[in-house]
Amino acid sequence: MDPFNHPVTEYALSVIRENIIAGELVHLACHRHLDDLESAGERGLYFDCEAANREIKFARLLNHTTGDLAGTPFILQPWQVFRHGSIFGWKYIATGKRRFRSSYHQVAKKNGKTTDTAVPMIYAMLMDGEAAPQGFAAATTRDQAGLLFTEVSRMIKGSQIGPLFDIQRHSIECPATNGIIKSLSRDGGAADGINPHFAAMDELHRWQDRELAEVVRNSMIARSQPIEWMITTAGASKQSYCGEVRRYAENVLRGRVQDDSFFAYVAEPPETADPGDPKTWAMGNPNLNVSVPEEQLKRFYNEACAITGRMPNFRRLHLNLWTEGANNWIAPDVWDAAGGKLNIEDFFGMDAWAGLDLSSTTDLSALAIAIPKNGAIYLFVFTFFPIGPKNFLHRAQTENKDFISWKDEGWLLIHDDAGAIDEDKIIEKILWVMEKFNLKELAFDPHGMASMKKALRKSKVPMLEHRQGFLSMSPPMKEFEKKVSQKRIMHGGNPVLTWSVGNVFRDEDASENIKPNKRKSTGRIDPVVAAIMAVGRAAVGEGKKKPIGAVVA
Repeated sequence: MDPFNHPVTEYALSVIRENIIAGELVHLACHRHLDDLESAGERGLYFDCEAANREIKFARLLNHTTGDLAGTPFILQPWQVFRHGSIFGWKYIATGKRRFRSSYHQVAKKNGKTTDTAVPMIYAMLMDGEAAPQGFAAATTRDQAGLLFTEVSRMIKGSQIGPLFDIQRHSIECPATNGIIKSLSRDGGAADGINPHFAAMDELHRWQDRELAEVVRNSMIARSQPIEWMITTAGASKQSYCGEVRRYAENVLRGRVQDDSFFAYVAEPPETADPGDPKTWAMGNPNLNVSVPEEQLKRFYNEACAITGRMPNFRRLHLNLWTEGANNWIAPDVWDAAGGKLNIEDFFGMDAWAGLDLSSTTDLSALAIAIPKNGAIYLFVFTFFPIGPKNFLHRAQTENKDFISWKDEGWLLIHDDAGAIDEDKIIEKILWVMEKFNLKELAFDPHGMASMKKALRKSKVPMLEHRQGFLSMSPPMKEFEKKVSQKRIMHGGNPVLTWSVGNVFRDEDASENIKPNKRKSTGRIDPVVAAIMAVGRAAVGEGKKKPIGAVVA
C-alpha cells in the first residue's frame, strides 16, 4: 500500500480539507504527518503501512465490554486510526524500530480513552516481538490505575484471544511471550525494578508531581522500542506535570521543538469558541455521536448556562479546555508572526530602553532591551539561569528539558559557578549594553536590588524604579499587547521569551488594570516581565512622558 493512500493519511487529508471538524492542534498533527511523508526520509524515517495495519486490524480481535456495543468487535474510528497508525507505522529506516516512544493524547471525557488505550497495550504484549514485555497501567492512585487494568482484563476475557492470557487478580500474564501486565500507582509503591515495554499513564491531569512519571520513563531505557502512552482530559491547572507535557506537545506540533520521538494529539477548540456551537463540541470530542451523543452535550451545555457555576467543568470535561490559567494571553500565531531572525549588531549605537527582572535566589533573571525603529520595537532579551543546588542537567530534567537546547543555542546564559544568580555577571551584561547602545533608561523592580543598584549607580547607569503592581504594570502591559496585535514588536523568535509569553496569567482588577501574575502563571515569566517594562519605557521615551508608578532611582 502507498503511504499516501493509507487510512492514516486519508484522515489527515480529511482534516486539512475540513471534511472533518478539528481544532488547530489536530490540524498541526495532520500537517506534521503529511509533511513527514514528503521529507522525513531525509531524517532517516519512513511510514510502514503493514505495521500500522497490523495494529489497526488487531483491534477487531477485541470486543467492547460495556454499553450497547458490548460483545461487538472494537473497530477504531478514523481519529483513532490516525493515532494508532501513526505510532505503530512510523519507523527508522536504519533499524526498522518505531520512531515514536512517547505519545500524548488529550480528548474530552467519554471519548473512549481507556478502551482505546487497552488495544495497543494488549497488542504490545502479544504481537510486538519483544522478549518478556512488561505493560503497566499507571496512575496516581490505585483506584485510577485499576480502572484501566480492569478494562484490559475485560477486553481480553471477552475476546477470541482470551485463551492466550492468564488473568489473575493483580496481573495478566501472556505465556507465549513471557509478558505481563500490571497496575502501577503513586500510592501503591513498587515502581522500582520495573522494565516497561508499554506504559499507559491514565488521567495525566491528576498527576501532581513527576516522580512516578520519571521512574517509568527512565525504566524504559533498556527496551528497543518502548511506548509511553499518556492519556488525559484537560485539567484545572497547567501548573502541573500534565500542563508541562501539554505545553511540550504544542511546541512540538508548532515546530518550536524538533522531537521525532514524540507524538501528540490534542483535541481542543479555540479558547474563544462558542461553547454552545456543535462545531466546538466536535473539536473537543472526536468521538461525537459515537460514544458521545450530541444531545447529551446539548443538555449539559444548557444546564451550564442556567447554573453558571457548572460552566468551567463543562468547558474542561466536555470541551477539553483547561480552566485555570489556560487562556493564552497572546495567541501563538500572532506572536510567531513577528519572530523573524534579528541580528543585534545591526542596532548598535541606537537609542535603547531596558527592563530588568532580577531574582533573589535560583529563579530566572532577565534583561530586556527595546529599540524603537521605523514604527516598530525590536526586542532582545537575555535570560540568566543559575544551576541551583545540584547541576544544570538535573535542573533541566526536573523543570524543562528545553533548557538544554536553549543553552546550546545561546538563549540561556548559565551561571554555573554559583547555586544562586550571579549579580556580577548581570552587571557585566548591563554595562555591555551601555557600551553598545545609547541606553536611555534601565527600568527595574526595587525588590532585591539594593546591592546591584549601588554598583550600577557608580557606573552611571540611567536607572528608573518600576514596581510590578497593577498601577505600574498596567500601562506598559497594555502597550505591549497593542504593539503585538499590530505586529510592531519584533522579537527574533527567542524561544525562552516565547515560552514565558505562553506561561503568562493575565490578572485584572475591578478597574480593568492588568498585570502578569507570577503566582498564577504556569511557569517562569521573568523574560516577558522584563520585556514589558522595556517596551513600556521605550514607548514612553518616544512620547517624552513619565509613566504612572515609575520613580527615578
